[in-house]
Amino acid sequence: MKKIYALGLIIVLIMILCSGCILPDGEPLTTESVTKKAQERYGEGKVKVKQLNKKTWEISPTDFPDIKYTIRQKIGHGGVIPVPAYTDDDNRMKVLGKIVLPKFFSRKEIENIEFSDSIIKYKCNVKKDQDVEVLCSKLQAMCEYMNENYGPVVKDAYVTASFKEPRGAVPAVTKYKKPAIRDKISKSKIISYLDSKYGSGTYTFRKVPSDEVSHEGEVEVKLNAYPDMPFYLATSTKPDKRGQLTDTLYIDMIYNLAFNFPASEYDSSSYLEVKGEENLDGERYYGVLLRRYFKWGDETGVIENMQVTRKALRSYLDQYPVVNYSDYPENKHAVKTPICMKISVQF
Repeated sequence: MKKIYALGLIIVLIMILCSGCILPDGEPLTTESVTKKAQERYGEGKVKVKQLNKKTWEISPTDFPDIKYTIRQKIGHGGVIPVPAYTDDDNRMKVLGKIVLPKFFSRKEIENIEFSDSIIKYKCNVKKDQDVEVLCSKLQAMCEYMNENYGPVVKDAYVTASFKEPRGAVPAVTKYKKPAIRDKISKSKIISYLDSKYGSGTYTFRKVPSDEVSHEGEVEVKLNAYPDMPFYLATSTKPDKRGQLTDTLYIDMIYNLAFNFPASEYDSSSYLEVKGEENLDGERYYGVLLRRYFKWGDETGVIENMQVTRKALRSYLDQYPVVNYSDYPENKHAVKTPICMKISVQF
């Protein structure tokens, strides 16, 4: 099996290295192809196209004299095998953003906005419901304005908004652990650990069988107070506590509660996602991600309803001490499980 894996890896590496020696897939941009693409967006005779250099063209839609942007050819990769292919990007949303954003957001708020190809990305930290309400109102108004006044320009583009609560304190052991394998730990050691932390008779545990691949061989624990929410034993990898038992209670309870949240009671769309996140945007988070995508014009009231769903999620999480104290069940150090709400709008 190892030889087959190694051979497969060698073949993929050869294909990647050789891919730089072959011509890119597809056709390079030309003034004719760029003009055709621009006319499909704005209408025949309603756009001026000017070639700036070998790989860049300037687009000037005549119905929108304040809009002038560029489209640029580049070589990317596509498919399972990363074969080079011609592709392109443009900066129309960045150009439009400079016109529209100041109408709705303060200069400080605009500092949190980024542009990526045909996407406007807004990221902000929020501490209370009022922050979310104000910013969602601005998001709604901006999207309405862009759609009504710059419809052809924003067609197929995205606006994404992230409303992120700050992370609170989390158990110190969360950073330094690895799964505990049942066959390597005595029953008496497991019982001693669980009794000391959660109390005798307050839990059950078992060895995860081989047909449950994700945690095969580990020690699954369930507290009597939360019989449908398993977590797992782990061993510390922290130098001064190496090999000592710990567990995944805090993050696994966040996973469990996010999974069990009755989201369909607030939004039946398959585009709504609620899940626990140990890491978010490249940093430790230990919170819940509430995410929703929708296409502008196909649905209404989504941004407003997301605020309702977020409040319901907060009330739901607040009911469970197991995620509201970093030292459960001692319950001396209160924490607030953060929620990050993300909304993606496609025009």
